[in-house]
Amino acid sequence: MGLKSLIPNSIKTALKNVIPVSVIDQLEIITGERDALTPPSRMIFIGDGDFRKVGKLTIDRMKEIGNLKSTDRVLDVGSGIGRLAIPLTEYLKTPGGYDGIEIVKDGVDWCNKEVHKRFPNFNFHHLNVYNKMYNPNGTMQGHELRFPFDSTTFDYVILNSVFTHMLEPDFERYLAEISRTLKKGARGYITMFLLNEESRRLNAEGKNKYDRHLTPFTDNTMVYLQDLPESMIAFDETYARKAFEKAGLTIRDIKFGNWCGRLNTVDYQDLIFVTKK
Repeated sequence: MGLKSLIPNSIKTALKNVIPVSVIDQLEIITGERDALTPPSRMIFIGDGDFRKVGKLTIDRMKEIGNLKSTDRVLDVGSGIGRLAIPLTEYLKTPGGYDGIEIVKDGVDWCNKEVHKRFPNFNFHHLNVYNKMYNPNGTMQGHELRFPFDSTTFDYVILNSVFTHMLEPDFERYLAEISRTLKKGARGYITMFLLNEESRRLNAEGKNKYDRHLTPFTDNTMVYLQDLPESMIAFDETYARKAFEKAGLTIRDIKFGNWCGRLNTVDYQDLIFVTKK
């Protein structure tokens, strides 16, 4: 029986006022709520569901339909707190490797402390990029960003729910940097929300999952919250395709998700599989 079933999160939150968080973190390991390669529950800031199961499912999907190879050098843009890096430690083999970049410093610090020390070919980098939702004190603008890597370094790029929280100028800049750092023929797995005739119709009909109705924000985007657009942003598909093409990235397949109320889909978000020209 894990700690979650013994002590509710509300009690754990109250305990933080009287017990060091390091003790609570250790209790989660002792009681079986998590292992050493799963971050403390208080630190997880990305996504819903079981941390380890969701991560493994996503990596399995990349292997099965995303053409991820065990010898790839992988760039994980928006590496969070290691949800994809951790299952990749069991898959990537020499000469493969991994670099993650993330704007939330606590996630980077934990990954370097717990993952990098066990797997030296897994490296995590903090980029102090401003994002109103995730890093409001960031000192760097996304549209001015340069990734800290040489050109043509990586075989594979991952962006799992990154463009869903990014405005247009940053989106275009990230695409350019992704293209610069990928080798020719490199592949990528990207999730986002795309606006097309079907998704716009379903949104207008109120079919969006979790009642997240989108409203126009710019000519090319719609958002869930006007005062916090980074919480959930969707891009016009035609605009997005042109942006990918301009960056030198070919979209070879899209598997549309159920975020807008579609049925019989692979995932919640739209899955985009790209190749570097």
